[in-house]
Amino acid sequence: MHQRYMTFQRGLVRGVCIPELEPHLDFFVREVHHGSAAPPVKIFLERPNRVFSMKLPTEDRAVVVKQFGWRSVIHKLVRPLTGSKAIRSFRIAMTLREAGVATPRPLIAWDRKGGGTAFESYYISEEIPDAVTLRQILKSHGMIEIERGTLLTELARLVRGMHDAGILHRDLTIGNFLVAPKPVDGNRIFIIDLSRSVQLVRVPLLIRFMDLARMKLGDFWPEFFEAYCEGHPDWKAWRPLLNFLIRLRRWKMDFWKNLKTERG
Repeated sequence: MHQRYMTFQRGLVRGVCIPELEPHLDFFVREVHHGSAAPPVKIFLERPNRVFSMKLPTEDRAVVVKQFGWRSVIHKLVRPLTGSKAIRSFRIAMTLREAGVATPRPLIAWDRKGGGTAFESYYISEEIPDAVTLRQILKSHGMIEIERGTLLTELARLVRGMHDAGILHRDLTIGNFLVAPKPVDGNRIFIIDLSRSVQLVRVPLLIRFMDLARMKLGDFWPEFFEAYCEGHPDWKAWRPLLNFLIRLRRWKMDFWKNLKTERG
């Protein structure tokens, strides 16, 4: 039976990787950590997590490196209780891909321990060439009418497939979907940022809707929801509940935003 992935340990470093990378583990845990590998091709995010793409001698495609940071001292202290975000991202990505749900191929993830907690944490996956986020497309009005229905249907089936596989994303914003200019492995939309995700035996309808409520789709909601309910027409009767959860989510976000403004 083909091995899905393997665990490894190098001193204070513990992680998981695909079997093909076993001969290159020292390169990843040493060179990427010290920054002596090839410089970033593109930087996507600097803080609290650093996300960038780079070329590696072990891979034909460019890869995306996510170095996890901490939003506060409290987050750093509770990390031993919440587990490794990098390794969780890797394992959830594996589960999604095995269920036929499009997400960039995971390659390796590891933590470097110290003082009882992870003080460095990395997750590396293949890069989707020239992809942009769904947020960028919607804000630039780049979703032309002729392809809007196709993209929304693919997006809905992607999210539905994730929930059917028992995965709850818990940060399902439109910035966490990548849209490729042309299909990669048969897909144009990919779900990313899996560090908060959890795997359940099944995702109940109410919990699905709570996940969906994070997505700011605006006028595109009816088309998306119609495709998401495919095969379950009875789910459509629960649309008022979803609308309520969306309004509640917006109110909560506005409340904290205004509170931070007042404190500032």
